[in-house]
Amino acid sequence: MKTLLISINKGGVGKTTLVSQLGRYAHQLGLRTLLIDLDDQGNLTRSLERQGSATRLRRTVTEILFEPVNDADLGYTAFSILAADGGLTKAVVETSQLKATHQGVERERATIAHQHFAEFLKQASAHYDLCLIDGPPALDVRVMMALALADYALCPIQLAQESIEGMSHTLNGPRGILRIKGTVNNRLEFLGFLPNMVESTVRQKEALLQLGEKLGHHFLRDDEGRVVLIPLRQSIRDAQGQGISLAALAKTNTQARDTWGKVRRIFDQVLDRMELRSKIEAIHEQRLEALRIEKAQQRLARICEPESALQDDLAVMDEAVREEASHV
Repeated sequence: MKTLLISINKGGVGKTTLVSQLGRYAHQLGLRTLLIDLDDQGNLTRSLERQGSATRLRRTVTEILFEPVNDADLGYTAFSILAADGGLTKAVVETSQLKATHQGVERERATIAHQHFAEFLKQASAHYDLCLIDGPPALDVRVMMALALADYALCPIQLAQESIEGMSHTLNGPRGILRIKGTVNNRLEFLGFLPNMVESTVRQKEALLQLGEKLGHHFLRDDEGRVVLIPLRQSIRDAQGQGISLAALAKTNTQARDTWGKVRRIFDQVLDRMELRSKIEAIHEQRLEALRIEKAQQRLARICEPESALQDDLAVMDEAVREEASHV
């Protein structure tokens, strides 16, 4: 199981929308996907439960961190969420009154919460291919705990000149990503900063140039070395508000279709960086093979039917194969 923490020490940057939509897309591709809501606001939990998108595990995140958990009790499914319950912040603060020093990081790893979280992720790895963690808008113990156990980190940002200090603190501060990587979790890979909700304004263009001068080598980039951006689009808000994937909305909405094309390329890049491409391709081949078998079975079952009916049936199956092939 690959584990990705999506977090930044600032609210309102579209972090939860990013986790939700990436999780839905990964599930669509066939990856067994677990989402974890570490933010007491519970926005991810509400979003994923809307329209029955994801199944809530039988325990909440606070219960997982502070109570022994039996793996059989959780009710794993192919698309699940470990829900927020509003009590995590208070519980973590009361459990770990530590300073942000190297020794403090080491002690935090030994807390009950960290031990239980590590055990939970170990158990979950037998049931999932991908785990996405929605962090709180603060560099607190919850984020440090997640960074200590994650394989990757990604930070969505808004393009504003005042973002430089927060980005630097997230990356290089005493509780920053590079500090955790250097002291606790050397396998942690920072995928980069991802500008989100981007508008084509003079102010944001200037901010991108300024941020690029200071931290440009830490931005998420495409295969040609260009900074990737997620645009501000109403269709993304609409999909999130309806509790559906942007891909689903794109089937009936022209503007959503254009936006989804751009967002999908970024999501594919993130999944590729997490070395999940071979897994996705294997799932894709399994699905195609299942469709081919079904097609052959229907051909045999209807071999005695009139030729026109057989051709109609084969046309339907061919369309199903093409639809599956378009997902990868």
